[in-house]
Amino acid sequence: MPSNLPSVRAAHTTRTTRQRLYTRRLHPVTLLAGLCVLAWSGLVNAASDDPALQGFDAEVEATMRALNVPGVAVGVIRDGQVVLARGYGVREIGKPDAVDAATVFAVGSMSKSFTTAVMATQVDEGKLDWDRPVREYLPDFRLYDPVATELATPRDLVTHRTGLPRHDFIRMSTYVDRAEVVRRLRYMPPSKGFREGYQYNNLMYVTAGYLSGVIAGSTWEDLVRDRIFVPLGMQRSNTSVKDSARIDNHAMPHVLKDGKPVVTAFYDYQRFGIGPNGAVNSTTDDMLKYLRMHIDHGRAVDGRQVISEAQVKELFTPVTVSGPDTAYALAWDRGQRHGQTFVEHGGAITGFTSQMIVFPDSKTGIVVLNNLGSRLPSLLAWRLADRLLGHAGDDYLASLTATGGGARGESKLPARITGTRPTLPLAAYTGNWTHPAYGKVRVDAKDGGLVVHFDAMDLTLKHYHYDTFEVVGWGGLVDFNIGESGKPAQMLLPLEAAVEDFVFTRAE
Repeated sequence: MPSNLPSVRAAHTTRTTRQRLYTRRLHPVTLLAGLCVLAWSGLVNAASDDPALQGFDAEVEATMRALNVPGVAVGVIRDGQVVLARGYGVREIGKPDAVDAATVFAVGSMSKSFTTAVMATQVDEGKLDWDRPVREYLPDFRLYDPVATELATPRDLVTHRTGLPRHDFIRMSTYVDRAEVVRRLRYMPPSKGFREGYQYNNLMYVTAGYLSGVIAGSTWEDLVRDRIFVPLGMQRSNTSVKDSARIDNHAMPHVLKDGKPVVTAFYDYQRFGIGPNGAVNSTTDDMLKYLRMHIDHGRAVDGRQVISEAQVKELFTPVTVSGPDTAYALAWDRGQRHGQTFVEHGGAITGFTSQMIVFPDSKTGIVVLNNLGSRLPSLLAWRLADRLLGHAGDDYLASLTATGGGARGESKLPARITGTRPTLPLAAYTGNWTHPAYGKVRVDAKDGGLVVHFDAMDLTLKHYHYDTFEVVGWGGLVDFNIGESGKPAQMLLPLEAAVEDFVFTRAE
């Protein structure tokens, strides 16, 4: 089961040959980008004598020890110039290969800003309008809410205000292609009214990336490569873990087991059709080029305009209130720190977390990547921000152990009625069940309980009372309703906490 799967109560596209060969081929645009890389490399590899960074290495190492993180890569741009690009620790626990600024990490939801960056280039071309209904581009687009179906715009998709809660279970459990993910949205109920408020939603970014691909007659993967990676010289970045695995210098994902980091499997976004939500893999060197483009009003290091200045401003313009002091722009959370405006985004997927922050006015950018599901990137990125803004206190190291750990709370279940048993023998509950959002699943009897088999994971159920079963390890209760035939007719699965249980029916 993926390590970052939320509680069940809390919650392909085929790659072209040209994509697979991106890291090996050279065409004129790539050659030009390569010349830019040579100019950039002198900056990236330069040692920093910035007083604000004195002693920072010790803080990184202390944070790694406190959180048991195997490897970290950190990059900083200040006044538009790279002042830090450095690796710490190892790519894989138990092996000597060191992390450096060219080590490839999964960046998770930081990828969302690549999706909106691609969309911004399409706005520049006049092929996309942030505020026209999505159905003008995708006539078959449907959401559960008919009002949202008719009115939702690309801006709504990327600012978390469609009314849908996360519905993340599908992206961990069910193998479908991107078009099918978008088609199944119509079966996922909202928990708020359209534009009523902020609810972070990965599937809307899948839709946004799919929309971009349809408009271009291409794929999100090709668009990110051709419109962002290539012009910026991000030669070691990709959108597939299979590509990352072919690169010698890549970090392995880790999870904690008994408090110690162990290697785990890569999460493959492509198997679940959801790349635009978080499939970018990159390096500190490459991410600094990306941040610099945003800082430099959409220009690459060679001066070429990748995104218009007007659209960079649009990307940073707040739309939806996301917290007490922040608002969500187009894939960037925006707020104030020490009197300076910032935009930022983090990322998390099995075995990796990341954080990037931009202070546009002072031309400052920060990126932190690590190969463990930990809060280290956020801690270090904001520590760097405070240092660079002249507000670093001396209590950072002492406060490490006091920082919240983010453990999942226990699910509150109704009182169990003892002495009960299921209405029917367990075999009666087995067989195939279906829901239009999740497709067909199979239920088998095992070890005195039941197992619900999805494509990528199983839910183990143990009897709770009557025809109700508890989901082992994740909390939540599954109810079976007995039909007029005297047989189980409905299985109610709690796959998203913010809405009613999903009703699965018997399938042939």
